[in-house]
Amino acid sequence: MKHLWIVARREYLTNLRRPSFLFAAFGVPLFMVGLMFLVTTLISNAEGDLDSLGNIGYVDRAGVIAAADAPFVPYADEAGAQQALQDGTIGAYFVLPADYVDSGEVTITSREGAPDSLKEAIDHLLLANLTPQAGDDALASRLEDPVTLTVRALDRGRDLEEDAAIGVIMLPVVFAVVFFISAQTTSSYLMSSVVEEKTNRMIEILITSVTPLELLFGKIVGLGVLGLTQLSIWLIAGALLLQSGQGVPALSGIELPLDLIVISLVYFLLAYLLFAAVMAGIGAVSNSEQESRQLAGVFTFVSVFPFFFFTTFLLNPNSPISVALTLFPLTAPLTSIIRLSLGALPVWQFVASLLLLGLTAALVIWMSARVFRWSLLLYGKRPTPRELWRVIRGTPMTAVGTAAQE
Repeated sequence: MKHLWIVARREYLTNLRRPSFLFAAFGVPLFMVGLMFLVTTLISNAEGDLDSLGNIGYVDRAGVIAAADAPFVPYADEAGAQQALQDGTIGAYFVLPADYVDSGEVTITSREGAPDSLKEAIDHLLLANLTPQAGDDALASRLEDPVTLTVRALDRGRDLEEDAAIGVIMLPVVFAVVFFISAQTTSSYLMSSVVEEKTNRMIEILITSVTPLELLFGKIVGLGVLGLTQLSIWLIAGALLLQSGQGVPALSGIELPLDLIVISLVYFLLAYLLFAAVMAGIGAVSNSEQESRQLAGVFTFVSVFPFFFFTTFLLNPNSPISVALTLFPLTAPLTSIIRLSLGALPVWQFVASLLLLGLTAALVIWMSARVFRWSLLLYGKRPTPRELWRVIRGTPMTAVGTAAQE
């Protein structure tokens, strides 16, 4: 047991100093901070575009504008508005033609283009002047502001403004991606470590001091803690980003519920154990980094299947494909976290997916341990599926099996 913790500590500290790990752990949050700053700046600039124009002139040939508050300034003809624009008295003006009510056409002239905020201001002005002509003040008021939308998330009792609904939909994807990347990254480190030590024959020295199982489980424990370290950094950064981004409409009212974080951590640990066992087995039977990555790519491809069905989870969360991907161990972590975040995972599916994932992880660890112990000293030849099956079953091996043990 002492040797196991020594191996775990070595794996943790060695990979903690990896440039790739440091970039992923700290570079991604810094990138997100920069992106948040950029989005906030763009939104702020967009809101300030109308103010930067100053006064806005208009020529009403249709006679529909009865009243207009600042920054709108009326002009009798377009020549006067054009002269005011050239003098800098106004930043833009628009003209309503005589047939505006029938055509709806409006011409805008501006020194700096026509930002969306200018178009929205003109829309608001015209609505305010046209709707009273309908003769119903209540109808006029409602036409000005037809919908004040609040999205209620029944699963967690959250009330969200309309703009925040976009964030609610995207949060599950981001959250699931974070956990998936962390589990995949740390398990791939394990595979690379095994392949490297086997290729440079360092493994021959290591197993004189530790047993193969102590080496395997030490690597799994050390890199598992590394994954939790990475997750902790990302979750703290994510919480700070959400807190600082409350001024951004798409992020207002969004939170990371504690129960979702805890459940996702359970899925992360089980997924990591499953992926790590698979990667350790692949590393043990591979003779090069390239060969191991080719084999690992198959499992990685299967595990990202849920991303292809996100629309299905959103529109039909209880469809057969949603249930199947929730229960299948390789796709269960991503699918379950996404559906849990959307509040669309029945209790029985949640329990069943955890049980199946846990049992599969335990079975694969047991199988991987047998393969790992048998194939560490196997060089220059990839075992056949038949040989691997015999090793897993515990059938006595000859030839290749004997060579591997010597």
